[in-house]
Amino acid sequence: MIRWKSFSFHMPNAAPEIVLLQKKVFDSLDEPLEQIQDSCSHGEFLTQTLRENAHNLDVVVFFDLDCIPLKTGVVQRAIRAAMDHEMIIGCAYQANHIEEQKMFDKRRNWPIVLRKLDSLRICFCKLAGIDPFHFKNPLIIAGPCFLVVPTEIYRFVGSPTLVVTSRADAAGELTIACRERGVKVICLQPTYCHVPKYKLGNQRRLGLGTIFGRCIFHAFETTYLHNSQSASLFQRYCKDVISGTQQRPSR
Repeated sequence: MIRWKSFSFHMPNAAPEIVLLQKKVFDSLDEPLEQIQDSCSHGEFLTQTLRENAHNLDVVVFFDLDCIPLKTGVVQRAIRAAMDHEMIIGCAYQANHIEEQKMFDKRRNWPIVLRKLDSLRICFCKLAGIDPFHFKNPLIIAGPCFLVVPTEIYRFVGSPTLVVTSRADAAGELTIACRERGVKVICLQPTYCHVPKYKLGNQRRLGLGTIFGRCIFHAFETTYLHNSQSASLFQRYCKDVISGTQQRPSR
């Protein structure tokens, strides 16, 4: 029997209705979930939880507060797949601010005239509503909104930190460590997004109300002040899952 636990992290200022709705979804799907409130950073929580359970659990599963499974058995199937194939599984994510910083760092070696011209190009693109950036080999990670980590793999890759670093967002160092050691990383791709906002690679988009792999829903940004759109999407999906009336999103 596989020993595992699912954890969800939230700060003290999290909206109580979001916390309650997530728990109701897991209860309705008969999925165990430990919701942890703490004032540490998300990455610190991820790292501490993995290291504390590295020897007493076989698998640790993480969910963001505004992330839920859409079907019964999603978590157990992901755990079995991760164990059977010795891999980690998460939702595809890309830290665009880090990718942009990489480009600006390279640009520092350009002649000043080229840097000024490129700054004008970026300003023009933004005014025209055009994406000014094309990333070369962006780092796409198994993001922590839904992340399945066999603890044996975590120990094998050196028990890396999951805090934000200069080259990776939260949990990104785990993906890097796995790839460096030849461990397979499965990144569930977005299959639908209500409000595209963030790049994934250079073509795909993530955003408010993203469905990954047709089985995981992540609202994004429910902790942002006054983001009623994201909270509304989360409430809608939670209520549909709880009531068993979930419908395929219209395109």
